[in-house]
Amino acid sequence: MATITSDADPYAIEVAEKCKAAGLRVETDLRNEKIGYKVREHSLAKVPVILAVGMRDAEARNVSVRRLGSQDQTVMSLDEAVAAFKAEAKEPG
Repeated sequence: MATITSDADPYAIEVAEKCKAAGLRVETDLRNEKIGYKVREHSLAKVPVILAVGMRDAEARNVSVRRLGSQDQTVMSLDEAVAAFKAEAKEPG
């Protein structure tokens, strides 16, 4: 979880808490760094999924999703993203 601007910090914390409540492991990056720097740093650390949020995302209740090894970015609603990641994180039965 990374913010684009510090104005989005409260929304990022809300997103992180919603993910944690769904049983997902999440870390937030609220540092005052450019988003490109944060994405590059987390990609090098092999973070599988990076959620990025800015003010437009906060207003629309969305998250931008970037997966490790992909340059593509997908925008999803917060509820949709949490449900998708929760389903993806289930152990094989």
